Amino acid sequence: MTGGRLPDRARKHLARLRAQTREESGRVLVLSIGALAVAAMLVAVVATASAVYLDRKALLSLADATAAHAAAAIDQGAYLSGDLGVTDGSVDAAALEFLQEAPDGAAVTGLQASVTADGAAEVTLSSLSRPEFLPWVLAPWSDGIAITVTGRANAS
Repeated sequence: MTGGRLPDRARKHLARLRAQTREESGRVLVLSIGALAVAAMLVAVVATASAVYLDRKALLSLADATAAHAAAAIDQGAYLSGDLGVTDGSVDAAALEFLQEAPDGAAVTGLQASVTADGAAEVTLSSLSRPEFLPWVLAPWSDGIAITVTGRANAS
């Protein structure tokens, strides 16, 4: 190496590296944009799943409260005679009455109330969860996601 000049082999290698760098220019930007799009879609799906989960928990709480109210609706005459007096009809009527008074009861789309063999009131509620933001991945559920929960309460 004389006079600060690079050998021919080194100059050719450096020129090859510069040419490869120019060819790959902009590919990192496309990769970064793609990664950001995937990350944003993942965040949107997780946010939607969280909203549906919270709606399910609220509906389950309402079903439990409805079942407890229905189990407490005992016919006093039947109770004094030694029978709990909880029937499918009394549980259904008490559950319907409770849901009409409950502020969250308007969102319920289905109600099934019955008495189990062991005398517990069982209330099954159905509703549609409509998250505020639905990404295009979840477009088939744009009308709402069906949720069904069951609450039980003992009458004794």
